[in-house]
Order: sequence, then C-alpha cells, then structure tokens
Amino acid sequence: MKTYSIDHLTPVQKTLLVTLKGRVLDSRSNNPILRDPLVTDIARRLDYDIDTVKLSLGVPEAIAIRTSILDRAVDAFVRTHPDAVVVELGSGLETRMFRLAPPATVDWYDVDLPEVIELRDELMPHRENAHSVGTSLLDPGWTDTIPSDRPTIVVGDGILGFLGEEQNKQVLTRITDHFTGGELVFNAYTKIAARMTGRYTSSVGMPKEFRGFGFNDPHDVVAMNPRLTFVDEQTGAAAPESEQLNGLYRLLARWFARWPAQARRGVWVVRYRF
Repeated sequence: MKTYSIDHLTPVQKTLLVTLKGRVLDSRSNNPILRDPLVTDIARRLDYDIDTVKLSLGVPEAIAIRTSILDRAVDAFVRTHPDAVVVELGSGLETRMFRLAPPATVDWYDVDLPEVIELRDELMPHRENAHSVGTSLLDPGWTDTIPSDRPTIVVGDGILGFLGEEQNKQVLTRITDHFTGGELVFNAYTKIAARMTGRYTSSVGMPKEFRGFGFNDPHDVVAMNPRLTFVDEQTGAAAPESEQLNGLYRLLARWFARWPAQARRGVWVVRYRF
C-alpha cells in the first residue's frame, strides 16, 4: 500500500490531523456518530502515526458531533436544492461528500491551500462532481472557478477560527460578493474557547499560545458583513447526537443544554443566509 508523507505541511496545515483523529476515534467506538466510510483508510494511507495526535478528554466526541451537525445542514440544503453548489472551506481531509453522497447534479468544491489539496487529491476517491481549488482564502480570486448563479452552501469546519477578524471579514465579503444566494454554516468559537485553540492543536506543531478568532453573539458576524442574515444556531449539548454519548458525557450535555451561553463554549454551529 502506498503511503503519503505530510512532512512538507506547515503546523497550520497539519491541524487537519486533529479533525481526522477525532473521526478515526469515532469510527472505532461501539456507537459511532458519523459512520464515516473512508476515514480509517485515509488515516492508514498517511505516512504518519495518527495516534501521536493527542486530543483532550471529550474532544473526539465534540469533533464527531459538530461534524454531524454540519452534515445535517448541508444535507438539508442539498435536498431542497438538487442543483446546489457546496463549497467546503479549508476542506483538509474532510470526507463529508462521501458521507452524504449527494446526487450528480450537485457540484462540490473543496477549497484549501495547494499542498493540502495535492494530498487530498491523492487520498480521495474520484467523483465527477467533485472539484478541487488549491488556493488561499485570502486570495481574492479563490472563488473564480466556482459557479456564482446556483444555490450555494458554504461550509467551514474550524477554518474561520484560524483567521483574524479582518481576514474573516475579507472572506465573508468575498462570499457575499460572488454568490447570488445561499447559506453559510460553520462551527464557531466563543472568545474564551478561541483562547484555548493552541492547547488543542499543539500536538501537530501549533504554538500553545496561539489564540483563534472568537465571538460570543452570532449577530457579531452580521455586524462584520450586513449582507448576512442570522438564521439559527445549534450547540452540541442540545444536538440530538449528544444522546449517543456515553454515561457522564450525556448527562453533562443535558445539563449544559439548559444554558445556551455556556453550551456555546463547547460545540457551536451557526448558520446564515445571504
């Protein structure tokens, strides 16, 4: 079996290993949330020991839940719009397209830095309606090859938390400038949670003192780009997936679900319309 090195990736690019490890651990559990058909094979084909990626207690479960929430949002959009365009920001080694198996009428665009896209293209099965965009989100032309006139859902798992506020404004502006209409859904971090980003990603080379981008009110994103309309939010604690957690985790989720402001410090997914 051919394996692929990731030695050339930067620490920021290697953060794709964090979500990959979370999905691997979910697939190993007795009651997996995602039932990801590819994640174990992808991890095995990396010339890297995925078990060296250290995740804090509860993080694998959080990754699985937030991934599932994003899956549900994308699936609902695609079912409503069978001619949709899906744009995955900072796609890394995410396998959402293969979990959801959208119809051939849906075009799926994975956007990430060129080195990551090159690795991704080696590892992922070929699909005619899957398209790779190897560029930075800070390049104003990152949307140039993506259709602008079809219903579009833009999904981001983690990526926006690694950009600064002004950089996020730039990305949001590009989305609303280019696409004629659709939705934006991503996992968000409160300001307190964002300050702990470095702790969760230090095992792949990120400095422990790294601080991500966070906000406490979903309307703060609308203030950054008034062409966005806040639709809804979902915390992991209140998500149906939390009922699949074992014992104490399930009880804690039920408890935190009573206080949304506290629950946002864990898994928090926000959705907007444009």
